[in-house]
Amino acid sequence: MTSLDHNPQPRPVLLLVLDGIRPDVLRAAIRDGEAPTLGALAERGEAVWDATSVFPSITPAATAAIVTGEHPGGSGIYGHAWYNEAEDRVVIYGAMTETVITSGPLQVLHNNVWRMNRDDLYADTLFERLYELGIEGACVNFPIRRGPYRHRVRMRTLEGVANVGELLDTTVDGPKEYYMGDLFYSRDLGLHGRKGSGGLHRQAGMNDTYAAKVGAALLKESAEPFTLVYFFEGDSLAHHRGLSAQRRYLGTLDGYVAEMLEAGGGLDRVLDEYALLAISDHGHTPFLPENRYVRLDNVLGERTAIGARARLGPRVGVLVVPNGRAALVYLGGRANRGRVIEDLLGRRGVDLAAHEDEGWVAVRKPGRELRFRPGAGPKDPAGRSWELTGDSGTLDLQISGDTLRYGDYPDALERLWGSVRSPRAGDVILSASPGYTLGEVNGNFHKQSDHGSLHADDSRVFSIGVGLPPPRRITGVAPTILAHFGAGTAGGAEVTEDLVR
Repeated sequence: MTSLDHNPQPRPVLLLVLDGIRPDVLRAAIRDGEAPTLGALAERGEAVWDATSVFPSITPAATAAIVTGEHPGGSGIYGHAWYNEAEDRVVIYGAMTETVITSGPLQVLHNNVWRMNRDDLYADTLFERLYELGIEGACVNFPIRRGPYRHRVRMRTLEGVANVGELLDTTVDGPKEYYMGDLFYSRDLGLHGRKGSGGLHRQAGMNDTYAAKVGAALLKESAEPFTLVYFFEGDSLAHHRGLSAQRRYLGTLDGYVAEMLEAGGGLDRVLDEYALLAISDHGHTPFLPENRYVRLDNVLGERTAIGARARLGPRVGVLVVPNGRAALVYLGGRANRGRVIEDLLGRRGVDLAAHEDEGWVAVRKPGRELRFRPGAGPKDPAGRSWELTGDSGTLDLQISGDTLRYGDYPDALERLWGSVRSPRAGDVILSASPGYTLGEVNGNFHKQSDHGSLHADDSRVFSIGVGLPPPRRITGVAPTILAHFGAGTAGGAEVTEDLVR
């Protein structure tokens, strides 16, 4: 390990990830006094209200970006589902209950809990990189948590299956302290089993009350130098009941944060002793009242594979894996990509299609096309220069001299460049128009709101830092925390060629 003894010991870091909370919804709650604790954090520190997610702006891809500093092309994690061409099958990490049931609960559990971190994640996590510096970590409920320690399954019924089944194992890798309901917990904090709060959802780790209580216990005892606590219910409420329900829930969520800080000695003491980041991972787009569900079958009038058991083959030339308001499209040998894109762009609710083309990224809308790559040309707000050819209006770019500004698709060039240049992305990535959703891999759809697209509504996130600079991209979280602990700023700036596989 690398010793940090020659430097003054950095303050421990608390990272709060509030899944799916739109910046405008949080700002309104703070303005109206409904989120006083989060408001106090923004006032005491610095807030960025127009930070950006990755593309696809879907939870597994975004949470991987937060703790690796990599876009999907570098992390390997693209969304709730993708097609593994080498294995000739769709890999589903899970999402809606109906999708999990129809896809096989044990298979999805294997993919989500074991495979995603153990097999599919390319990049090192914060927990792994900090451990190399002698910094230990704690993780509560966060889905991307690979680390140097082994944690055994605690739930007895699952442990019995894991001992005899092929899909499940008896342990997972994680940081020193890892808590995920009754499935995994490093220590019994009195919050597990029959006495635990939150019922069945808490048992699987998907419960914010449980997350707050574990986070409070860890802060009370100053357990580890880096602590990550994940709250997911604001995202779920938006999906099923709309943004108004998310807004109402923010008072409860703010109370959870207050509970944790109080356990650590109160707001002032925690901010004296800790550096803190609070961030959302993606936004949300409300649906149109009618005709909001986009069907992606019957491409070019031929058989198109969609679903958990979809396969490419002699009779199937197009395979589509929806991921909310994005979709990954994989083509067989006979399929013509240009014609497939024309078909899909002709469908109501499909906004744009992107793909790699001989070292360029090509983006198409009906009647418009833009191609780009890093190179001599105008600089984006982050200072990166891009070589552009075609119609800049395709991505609503405003170009003035040697600078460019983003409109409806924030940070679009960086996010697309970090996404489409990997075989896991398929041959084409689709992004939906505002108000529409492409659904889930098994043909299910959320009811009120969804995310995943390149559009600003899905892509804008907030970032609040106290004692740490709030990053403007979620890929900046890991580099910011590593720099705080003395590791420099390597990683997160761009997707390097050796990580695009």
